[in-house]
Amino acid sequence: MRLIADNIGVVRQPARVVLCDVSFALAPGRVTGIVGPNGAGKSTLLKALAGVLPVTSGQVTLDATPLGNIDRQQRARAIAYLPQERSVHWPLPVRDIVALGRLPHRGGPAGDSATDRAAIDAALATMDLVALADRPANQLSGGELGRALIGRALAQQAAIILADEPAAGLDPAHALDLFAVLQRLAADGRTVVVAHHDLSMAARFCHDIVVLAQGRVAVAGAACDVLTRARLEPVFGVHFAIGEIEGLPVLLPSTPRRSKPAREHG
Repeated sequence: MRLIADNIGVVRQPARVVLCDVSFALAPGRVTGIVGPNGAGKSTLLKALAGVLPVTSGQVTLDATPLGNIDRQQRARAIAYLPQERSVHWPLPVRDIVALGRLPHRGGPAGDSATDRAAIDAALATMDLVALADRPANQLSGGELGRALIGRALAQQAAIILADEPAAGLDPAHALDLFAVLQRLAADGRTVVVAHHDLSMAARFCHDIVVLAQGRVAVAGAACDVLTRARLEPVFGVHFAIGEIEGLPVLLPSTPRRSKPAREHG
Protein backbone atom coordinates (compact mmCIF):
# COMPACT_ATOMS: atom_id res chain seq x y z
CA MET A 1 0.00 0.00 0.00
CA ARG A 2 1.16 3.49 -0.83
CA LEU A 3 0.39 6.45 1.42
CA ILE A 4 0.83 9.91 -0.08
CA ALA A 5 0.54 13.38 1.42
CA ASP A 6 -0.42 15.78 -1.37
CA ASN A 7 0.00 19.45 -0.40
CA ILE A 8 -1.76 18.89 2.90
CA GLY A 9 -2.41 21.69 5.35
CA VAL A 10 -3.89 21.76 8.83
CA VAL A 11 -5.28 24.94 10.37
CA ARG A 12 -6.46 24.99 13.96
CA GLN A 13 -8.66 27.68 15.36
CA PRO A 14 -8.25 30.54 15.66
CA ALA A 15 -6.50 30.53 12.29
CA ARG A 16 -3.34 28.83 13.55
CA VAL A 17 -1.48 27.15 10.70
CA VAL A 18 0.12 23.91 11.92
CA LEU A 19 0.95 22.29 8.58
CA CYS A 20 1.25 24.00 5.21
CA ASP A 21 1.74 22.46 1.73
CA VAL A 22 3.28 19.22 3.01
CA SER A 23 3.91 16.69 0.26
CA PHE A 24 5.77 13.37 0.14
CA ALA A 25 5.16 9.72 -0.67
CA LEU A 26 5.77 6.84 1.72
CA ALA A 27 7.15 3.70 0.16
CA PRO A 28 6.62 0.11 1.32
CA GLY A 29 9.75 -1.59 2.53
CA ARG A 30 11.27 1.51 4.09
CA VAL A 31 11.48 3.19 7.49
CA THR A 32 10.87 6.93 7.25
CA GLY A 33 11.84 9.22 10.11
CA ILE A 34 9.95 12.46 10.77
CA VAL A 35 12.22 14.90 12.61
CA GLY A 36 12.19 18.58 13.45
CA PRO A 37 12.21 21.04 16.36
CA ASN A 38 9.52 21.04 19.03
CA GLY A 39 6.32 22.43 17.58
CA ALA A 40 7.32 21.79 13.97
CA GLY A 41 4.14 19.76 13.36
CA LYS A 42 5.39 16.18 13.62
CA SER A 43 2.55 14.82 15.75
CA THR A 44 -0.04 16.70 13.72
CA LEU A 45 1.41 15.23 10.53
CA LEU A 46 1.16 11.66 11.83
CA LYS A 47 -2.44 12.23 12.92
CA ALA A 48 -3.28 13.54 9.46
CA LEU A 49 -1.58 10.58 7.78
CA ALA A 50 -3.54 8.21 10.03
CA GLY A 51 -6.82 9.94 9.23
CA VAL A 52 -7.58 10.79 12.85
CA LEU A 53 -7.20 14.51 12.17
CA PRO A 54 -8.85 16.00 9.07
CA VAL A 55 -6.75 18.13 6.76
CA THR A 56 -7.97 21.58 5.79
CA SER A 57 -6.28 21.59 2.40
CA GLY A 58 -4.78 19.01 0.07
CA GLN A 59 -5.38 15.33 0.71
CA VAL A 60 -3.88 12.13 2.04
CA THR A 61 -4.41 9.14 -0.23
CA LEU A 62 -4.05 5.41 0.34
CA ASP A 63 -3.46 3.61 -2.94
CA ALA A 64 -4.83 6.68 -4.75
CA THR A 65 -8.05 6.73 -2.66
CA PRO A 66 -8.57 9.72 -0.33
CA LEU A 67 -8.52 8.59 3.30
CA GLY A 68 -11.86 10.27 3.89
CA ASN A 69 -13.46 7.90 1.37
CA ILE A 70 -12.28 4.78 3.20
CA ASP A 71 -14.45 3.45 6.04
CA ARG A 72 -12.89 3.45 9.50
CA GLN A 73 -12.58 -0.33 9.87
CA GLN A 74 -10.92 -0.77 6.49
CA ARG A 75 -8.58 2.12 7.27
CA ALA A 76 -7.72 0.59 10.66
CA ARG A 77 -6.83 -2.70 8.98
CA ALA A 78 -4.42 -0.82 6.72
CA ILE A 79 -2.93 1.76 9.11
CA ALA A 80 -1.76 1.25 12.70
CA TYR A 81 -1.27 4.53 14.55
CA LEU A 82 0.62 4.81 17.83
CA PRO A 83 0.06 8.25 19.39
CA GLN A 84 2.59 10.03 21.54
CA GLU A 85 0.27 9.95 24.54
CA ARG A 86 0.78 6.81 26.62
CA SER A 87 -2.32 6.27 28.72
CA VAL A 88 -4.79 3.49 29.54
CA HIS A 89 -7.71 4.53 31.72
CA TRP A 90 -8.73 1.08 32.96
CA PRO A 91 -6.74 -1.62 34.79
CA LEU A 92 -6.73 -3.89 31.73
CA PRO A 93 -4.25 -6.76 31.70
CA VAL A 94 -1.44 -6.33 29.20
CA ARG A 95 -2.76 -9.16 27.05
CA ASP A 96 -6.12 -7.37 26.73
CA ILE A 97 -4.39 -4.14 25.76
CA VAL A 98 -2.49 -5.92 23.00
CA ALA A 99 -5.67 -7.74 21.93
CA LEU A 100 -7.31 -4.38 21.15
CA GLY A 101 -5.16 -4.33 18.05
CA ARG A 102 -7.31 -7.13 16.61
CA LEU A 103 -10.58 -5.16 16.73
CA PRO A 104 -10.39 -3.97 13.09
CA HIS A 105 -10.23 -7.60 11.95
CA ARG A 106 -13.36 -8.76 13.78
CA GLY A 107 -16.76 -8.69 12.17
CA GLY A 108 -18.68 -8.75 15.45
CA PRO A 109 -18.49 -9.45 19.19
CA ALA A 110 -17.05 -12.97 18.76
CA GLY A 111 -14.03 -13.90 20.85
CA ASP A 112 -10.47 -14.26 19.65
CA SER A 113 -9.99 -16.51 16.65
CA ALA A 114 -6.92 -18.70 16.22
CA THR A 115 -5.50 -15.99 13.94
CA ASP A 116 -6.15 -13.35 16.58
CA ARG A 117 -4.48 -15.40 19.30
CA ALA A 118 -1.44 -16.03 17.12
CA ALA A 119 -1.09 -12.31 16.35
CA ILE A 120 -1.48 -11.38 20.04
CA ASP A 121 1.04 -14.00 21.17
CA ALA A 122 3.53 -12.85 18.54
CA ALA A 123 3.18 -9.21 19.60
CA LEU A 124 3.63 -10.10 23.27
CA ALA A 125 6.78 -12.04 22.47
CA THR A 126 8.18 -9.36 20.16
CA MET A 127 7.81 -6.64 22.78
CA ASP A 128 9.10 -8.81 25.66
CA LEU A 129 5.70 -8.78 27.37
CA VAL A 130 4.99 -12.47 27.93
CA ALA A 131 5.90 -12.28 31.62
CA LEU A 132 3.67 -9.20 31.99
CA ALA A 133 0.67 -10.54 30.07
CA ASP A 134 -1.58 -10.75 33.15
CA ARG A 135 -0.40 -7.57 34.86
CA PRO A 136 -2.95 -4.69 34.99
CA ALA A 137 -2.06 -1.49 33.18
CA ASN A 138 -2.11 0.54 36.41
CA GLN A 139 0.74 -1.60 37.76
CA LEU A 140 3.06 -0.98 34.81
CA SER A 141 5.96 1.42 34.61
CA GLY A 142 5.86 4.05 31.89
CA GLY A 143 8.24 2.05 29.72
CA GLU A 144 6.27 -1.17 30.21
CA LEU A 145 3.03 0.58 29.26
CA GLY A 146 4.73 1.99 26.19
CA ARG A 147 5.77 -1.51 25.12
CA ALA A 148 2.22 -2.77 25.66
CA LEU A 149 0.82 -0.04 23.42
CA ILE A 150 3.42 -0.79 20.77
CA GLY A 151 2.39 -4.45 21.07
CA ARG A 152 -1.20 -3.40 20.39
CA ALA A 153 -0.08 -1.71 17.16
CA LEU A 154 1.92 -4.78 16.13
CA ALA A 155 -1.05 -7.09 16.77
CA GLN A 156 -3.03 -4.96 14.31
CA GLN A 157 -0.81 -6.38 11.54
CA ALA A 158 -1.39 -3.32 9.38
CA ALA A 159 0.56 -2.67 6.19
CA ILE A 160 1.41 0.85 7.40
CA ILE A 161 2.68 1.72 10.88
CA LEU A 162 2.75 5.33 12.07
CA ALA A 163 4.49 5.73 15.43
CA ASP A 164 4.90 8.99 17.34
CA GLU A 165 7.96 8.87 19.63
CA PRO A 166 7.63 5.09 20.13
CA ALA A 167 10.90 4.79 22.05
CA ALA A 168 9.95 7.45 24.63
CA GLY A 169 10.38 5.98 28.10
CA LEU A 170 12.08 2.82 26.88
CA ASP A 171 15.42 1.74 28.29
CA PRO A 172 18.28 1.46 25.75
CA ALA A 173 17.90 -2.31 25.25
CA HIS A 174 14.17 -2.14 24.53
CA ALA A 175 14.61 0.96 22.35
CA LEU A 176 17.17 -0.85 20.20
CA ASP A 177 14.94 -3.93 20.07
CA LEU A 178 12.01 -1.77 18.96
CA PHE A 179 13.87 -0.18 16.08
CA ALA A 180 15.20 -3.57 15.02
CA VAL A 181 11.57 -4.79 14.94
CA LEU A 182 10.53 -1.79 12.84
CA GLN A 183 13.35 -2.48 10.40
CA ARG A 184 12.25 -6.13 10.10
CA LEU A 185 8.66 -5.06 9.44
CA ALA A 186 9.89 -2.79 6.66
CA ALA A 187 12.01 -5.61 5.24
CA ASP A 188 8.83 -7.69 5.10
CA GLY A 189 7.24 -5.04 2.88
CA ARG A 190 5.46 -2.78 5.34
CA THR A 191 5.61 1.00 5.43
CA VAL A 192 6.98 2.33 8.73
CA VAL A 193 6.95 5.99 9.76
CA VAL A 194 8.47 7.15 13.03
CA ALA A 195 8.48 10.65 14.50
CA HIS A 196 11.32 11.08 16.97
CA HIS A 197 13.99 13.42 18.28
CA ASP A 198 17.03 11.13 18.41
CA LEU A 199 18.91 11.97 15.22
CA SER A 200 21.55 9.32 15.85
CA MET A 201 18.85 6.64 15.99
CA ALA A 202 17.32 8.13 12.86
CA ALA A 203 20.64 7.88 11.05
CA ARG A 204 21.09 4.31 12.20
CA PHE A 205 17.65 2.87 11.53
CA CYS A 206 15.80 5.06 9.00
CA HIS A 207 16.08 4.76 5.24
CA ASP A 208 14.45 8.12 4.55
CA ILE A 209 14.04 11.34 6.52
CA VAL A 210 11.47 14.15 6.37
CA VAL A 211 12.56 17.29 8.23
CA LEU A 212 9.75 19.59 9.32
CA ALA A 213 10.23 23.22 10.23
CA GLN A 214 7.41 25.62 11.07
CA GLY A 215 4.84 23.24 9.61
CA ARG A 216 6.57 22.82 6.26
CA VAL A 217 8.91 20.24 4.77
CA ALA A 218 12.38 21.76 5.01
CA VAL A 219 14.04 18.83 3.29
CA ALA A 220 13.23 15.20 2.54
CA GLY A 221 15.17 12.33 1.05
CA ALA A 222 17.53 9.49 1.85
CA ALA A 223 18.86 9.63 5.41
CA CYS A 224 22.47 9.90 4.25
CA ASP A 225 21.61 12.99 2.18
CA VAL A 226 19.41 14.72 4.75
CA LEU A 227 21.23 14.17 8.03
CA THR A 228 24.06 16.60 7.35
CA ARG A 229 25.18 19.76 9.07
CA ALA A 230 24.14 21.91 6.10
CA ARG A 231 20.61 20.51 6.20
CA LEU A 232 20.04 20.29 9.94
CA GLU A 233 21.73 23.29 11.50
CA PRO A 234 19.48 25.99 9.95
CA VAL A 235 16.38 24.04 11.09
CA PHE A 236 17.43 23.23 14.66
CA GLY A 237 19.42 26.38 15.37
CA VAL A 238 22.46 24.55 16.73
CA HIS A 239 25.79 23.34 15.39
CA PHE A 240 26.13 19.56 15.11
CA ALA A 241 29.09 17.26 15.56
CA ILE A 242 28.57 14.38 13.13
CA GLY A 243 30.69 11.26 12.98
CA GLU A 244 30.91 7.61 13.92
CA ILE A 245 31.65 5.68 17.08
CA GLU A 246 32.50 2.02 16.63
CA GLY A 247 31.00 2.19 13.15
CA LEU A 248 27.67 3.68 14.31
CA PRO A 249 26.49 7.13 13.18
CA VAL A 250 26.40 9.84 15.85
CA LEU A 251 24.83 13.29 15.58
CA LEU A 252 25.33 15.50 18.63
CA PRO A 253 24.28 19.12 19.11
CA SER A 254 27.36 21.09 20.11
CA THR A 255 26.81 24.84 20.36
CA PRO A 256 23.88 27.16 19.53
CA ARG A 257 24.05 29.08 16.27
CA ARG A 258 24.14 32.86 16.56
CA SER A 259 20.67 33.28 15.07
CA LYS A 260 17.95 30.94 16.30
CA PRO A 261 15.14 29.73 14.01
CA ALA A 262 11.80 31.50 14.19
CA ARG A 263 9.24 30.21 16.67
CA GLU A 264 7.28 27.29 15.27
CA HIS A 265 3.52 27.20 14.83
CA GLY A 266 2.34 23.84 16.20
